[in-house]
Amino acid sequence: MPTTPTLAQVNDAMAAVNAALQDMNVPENFEDALNELSNTLQGVQDAIIEQTEQALINTLAADNAELQALNQKIKDLCNDLDQTTATIKNVSTTVGTIASIIGALV
Repeated sequence: MPTTPTLAQVNDAMAAVNAALQDMNVPENFEDALNELSNTLQGVQDAIIEQTEQALINTLAADNAELQALNQKIKDLCNDLDQTTATIKNVSTTVGTIASIIGALV
């Protein structure tokens, strides 16, 4: 199975093709082949960039989903903590009232 070239490899190949095209002694049929090769390399470069962008988008989307899940978990924990705090406050108020009543009776 052929391996996919890296963007750096494609850029190096494009630079070599462009350098060859600058040679004034290149026969016309060879120049045509170099131009065709340059166009093909440009297509490969575009495909690699598109794949890289898509991979980045997929990674960011997955990371965002994880962040949203963690945010929801934190919100749920905060709600639980708020409910616990409210319960403790109610118990404290009740205990304070009972202490006041007992203190007044004693």
